[in-house]
Amino acid sequence: MFTGQVAVISNKATWQSDVQELVDDDGTTTDLSDPLLTVDIVVTIRALNCRSDDYGSTVSTALATASIANGKVTIPGPGFMWRFEVADLSNLCAGTYRLGAKVTINGFVNDVIDGSLVVIEGN
Repeated sequence: MFTGQVAVISNKATWQSDVQELVDDDGTTTDLSDPLLTVDIVVTIRALNCRSDDYGSTVSTALATASIANGKVTIPGPGFMWRFEVADLSNLCAGTYRLGAKVTINGFVNDVIDGSLVVIEGN
């Protein structure tokens, strides 16, 4: 899993990024475009601080989401790419957020990115 600062982006510009390839702990790579795999990918931007709900569970609302389902994540192979449009980012104030990318392959869930994302006030 990648952790750390992922990027600095503008809240007034389109942001497209990618993961070139997924490498397992043993060094093997997975081609996500392999037709024998069932793949789902969700990339989320969330507030850094979480709150607790009435039951004591941690809650962190997604402020922007890119997924295969909404067409904002594509798999050109071997990795994947995402694209957030200005409309997705314009509601974010300048500051630091949490970026996560979750990849599910044949029912096995992997958190491949859990890092910080800096958003600046764009022009």
